[in-house]
Amino acid sequence: MECKDLKELLTQYSLDDLGRVEKVGVERHLEECNECKLYLSQSQELWSLLDTWDEIEPDGKFVSNFWDKTSIEETKLQPGFLSKFRNLKPNWSLAGAMASIFLVSILTFAVFSPDTTNTLYTSADEQDELILIELDNALSRETSDVLSIYGPWESTLDVSGNGDMN
Repeated sequence: MECKDLKELLTQYSLDDLGRVEKVGVERHLEECNECKLYLSQSQELWSLLDTWDEIEPDGKFVSNFWDKTSIEETKLQPGFLSKFRNLKPNWSLAGAMASIFLVSILTFAVFSPDTTNTLYTSADEQDELILIELDNALSRETSDVLSIYGPWESTLDVSGNGDMN
């Protein structure tokens, strides 16, 4: 018999629950192996210490009190939308800071937003628009003139700004 097999049987050996053949095998191994003999004596000391230990008996109402408290705690922890907010403690300084930021942002947008309701399109604006279109056409003609050194652009594009093909 090997040591690991003996250690599995020592509890049954201590309780005298082994058959005759197994009991003889354990006793023969214990005579030969000092390590297992020490293991058996230490486990017997442990069991005797546990036998001297006084148990604490709970009060007769312990079980009913336990279940009462458990049911109260379960009702506190019911899942739901507001369950996350139940245990939050209000932090008034944080709430005041958030309210201040909100008010400042509203006032900032109200004061500094552009007023587009009174925008007028005058004849001067119309003249500026015509000047910009004429400038764009002039730049297009100059660009095509400059690019003419690279090839026959006049044969493929109309440089008048109309975008027509020849």
